[in-house]
Amino acid sequence: MFIPKKSKIFDKLVDLSALVKETALLFGDIVHDWSRLEKGYEMMEELESRADKHVHSISDDIESHFILPLDKVDISELTESLDDLIDNMEQITNRLVIYSIPESNGALKKFSALILEAVDKIHQCVELIRGNKMASDDYSNAYKRIQEIESDADRLHRNVLRDLLGEGGSGIYGNDPIAIIKWKELYQTLEDTLDRCEDISVILSRLRIKYI
Repeated sequence: MFIPKKSKIFDKLVDLSALVKETALLFGDIVHDWSRLEKGYEMMEELESRADKHVHSISDDIESHFILPLDKVDISELTESLDDLIDNMEQITNRLVIYSIPESNGALKKFSALILEAVDKIHQCVELIRGNKMASDDYSNAYKRIQEIESDADRLHRNVLRDLLGEGGSGIYGNDPIAIIKWKELYQTLEDTLDRCEDISVILSRLRIKYI
C-alpha cells in the first residue's frame, strides 16, 4: 500500500476509533454503576463533540489531498461508520436519562460487553491498517470476530424481546405499555449499534481484499 509521507489520515482514523472505544468503556461504566448515569452522559456528549472534530478534520484531508493512502470513498465510509457508533451510544444514554430509567439490568450489561468487545476489535483493525498489516491473521481474525459478536447480539436481542413482551404481550413489565415501548426502543438501538459494528467489519474485509 502506498502511503504518502505527509498523510496523517491513518493517525486521525486511529484517534477516532480510540474515541469509539472510550465511549464504549464509558457506556459500560454507566450500566455497571447507575449513579454515574447523569455525569456519564455529560462526558459522552464531550466525546461526541471530540469525535465530530476528528470527522471534520478527516473530511478536510479528503477534500484537500489529491493522493491518499486509501480511496476517498473508503476513508469516508469508514469515518462515517465510526462516528455513527458514537452517535448510537450517545443516543442510548440520552434515552436512559430522558426516560428516567431507574436502574440497570442484566441485558444492558450484556449488550455493553458485546459492544465493547466489538469496538475493541475495530480499533485493533484500524491500528493494523495504519501499520500496513491488513494481510495479517490478526487483522482478519479481528473483523471475523466482530461478525460472531453480532450473531451473539442477535440472539440476545431475541431473548430480551421475549422477556420484555412475554407470551401474549405480558412480560416482565406486565401491562405497562409505556415501559415496554421505552425498553423496546432501547434494545433496538443497542442491536442497531452492533449491526453498525458488523457493517464496519464488512468494510474492513473489503479493504483487505482491495488493498493487499
